[in-house]
Amino acid sequence: MKKLILIGLLSYGAAAFADGGNTLLEVPVTYHPDAGVVAKVKEECQIESMLSHRVGPVLAKMNKAGDGTIPSGSDTAGANLLRLQITHVLGVGGGAWSGPKAITVNADLLDASGKVIRHTKINRWSMGGMFGGFKGTCSILDRSAAAIGKDLSRWVRDPSYQIVEEAAPKEAEAAPTTEATPEKVQ
Repeated sequence: MKKLILIGLLSYGAAAFADGGNTLLEVPVTYHPDAGVVAKVKEECQIESMLSHRVGPVLAKMNKAGDGTIPSGSDTAGANLLRLQITHVLGVGGGAWSGPKAITVNADLLDASGKVIRHTKINRWSMGGMFGGFKGTCSILDRSAAAIGKDLSRWVRDPSYQIVEEAAPKEAEAAPTTEATPEKVQ
């Protein structure tokens, strides 16, 4: 009986290891050349860093090692690569008082040879949650980045998982989309 259990554990471990192994987030996360984002929000919130700090740890937890990131152009040592590109950020200064905030990214999962295995687009919205009226734009956008991290965790693990684009909150219809107000964004 012990031999049977040992054989089962070894074969399970071998299958998990042969499955392609780790996935690492390529850093820095970049902006698409035509990305729509208010300059002040881009500068103050540093969405690319926010996504790195939300997605990297999720991948590290899946990998059970490291920090889940790898610098662009580095040898992946056989790991898959997750490449994110920010295509749009909805948000102006004023926190929840200036409407909902959203981050849209394109995600590519590449194998160790650099071939794209899968591609998806993720758009996550937030009004700031409970006490949203007391939060700044950057902290509300960080909620969207956290949701993107959770989505990507499942998407990377499960090839059959389809990320469903969230509909914009009703408040987004009236949200301003012009330049940021002169006030501080955070």
